[in-house]
Amino acid sequence: MALLLGACASVHTSVSTLPPLQNQVPVEVPAFNFHAVSAPMEEFLDQYVPEISSTDRQAWDLVSSVTNRDVFPFEYDASLTQSSEQTFASHKGNCLAFSSMLVAMARHRDLKAWYQEVEIPPQWSSVNNTLLVSKHINVVVEGKFGQWVVDVSGERAAVTSKVKRIADTEALAQYYNNLGADALLTGQLATAYAYITKALRTRPRLAWLWSNLAVVYSHNGQGDDAAATYLAALELNPNNAVAANNLYLIYENEGKHEAAQKLLRKVERHRRNNPYYLYHLSELAFDEGRYEESREMLLEAIGINRNEYRFHYELARLLATEGNLVEAQASLDRALELAPASDRLYNGWMDGIRVEALPPLPN
Repeated sequence: MALLLGACASVHTSVSTLPPLQNQVPVEVPAFNFHAVSAPMEEFLDQYVPEISSTDRQAWDLVSSVTNRDVFPFEYDASLTQSSEQTFASHKGNCLAFSSMLVAMARHRDLKAWYQEVEIPPQWSSVNNTLLVSKHINVVVEGKFGQWVVDVSGERAAVTSKVKRIADTEALAQYYNNLGADALLTGQLATAYAYITKALRTRPRLAWLWSNLAVVYSHNGQGDDAAATYLAALELNPNNAVAANNLYLIYENEGKHEAAQKLLRKVERHRRNNPYYLYHLSELAFDEGRYEESREMLLEAIGINRNEYRFHYELARLLATEGNLVEAQASLDRALELAPASDRLYNGWMDGIRVEALPPLPN
C-alpha cells in the first residue's frame, strides 16, 4: 500500500532534472492566478464590505459575511479542491479552497491576510490501495486592532497544536498537489505527474511533495525513479515516515534486503510511535476478519494515546462484533466521554465555521 500526503540539503533528484513519466502522453498544467477575484466576488464585497468603512470594520465585515449562512451558505467538502473563483461560485470546497477565496477577497480590499498550517492528528483514509494523510489550513485576517482566525472546518485546534504561517507559494503548491492526488486516485498518472511536478517547481523544498511524486512513479512501474525520489524526500526531511516506509517496501519487493534492513529500524520506530497508523492497520485487520490482530494494534494505539476517542470507539465496535457486550459498552462510554463537544460557534449568524478573535499584537 502506498502512502500519499496533505536548512539546505543535497538532493539526489533536482527539480530541473526530474525523470519523465514513461509510456505516458505528457500533460501540460498551466499556471493560474491563485487569488483571482471574479466579478461576482467584487459585487459581494461592494455589498457587504463597504470600502468607506475603516480597515478594522472591513476585516470584520468580510469575516462575518462569508461565515453567515444567510449571506453565504457554504458547504465544507474536505475532498474538493477548487480555485478562489470556483469556490465562491459553487459555495463549496475544502479548507484550502475556502482559505484561498478568503485571502483573495481580503487582499482585494487591501486587508492583510495569510495562510496558517495547523497541526492536526493524522486523518488516515484509503482509496484505491493508497493511504491518504490529510493536512489542514486556516486563514488569519488582520484589522487595525486585532486579528481574526477563520477555520472553515469549524473545529477548534487543540491547545497543543502547532500553527505556523506559510507562504502563498506553499499554499499554491498544496493546491497543485491536491489536484495531482485527485488525478492519481482515478488512475490519471500523466495528469498527476504534471500537477505534482508543478507543485514541486512552485515550492521545491517540501519533502512531502517529493514523496508524493515518488508514489506516482511507483504506480507507473518506475521503481528506481521512485526510490531516488523517496531518497530526495528523506534528505530534505529525515523524519518523513511516509518516504521511509515506502522506500523500505520498494527495497523489500525488489529483493534489496540489505538496503531494506538499514531502513527497518526507522520504519518500525515511525510505525510504533504513530498511534493513528496503528489505528488504520487495526481497521484493515478488522475488515479482513483478523480480530485478534486488530485488537492488539488498537490496544497499542491506546497505550500511546489514551485520550483519542476514535481508538476507544473502534475497540467498542470490535468487542461488540466478538460478542463482548459489557466490555464494548465500557469502551463506548469512554469514547463518548473523550469525544469533544462541538466547538462550532453560533450566535444567530455564524454556523459551521469557527471564527476566533485574537487580541491585538504588541507594538
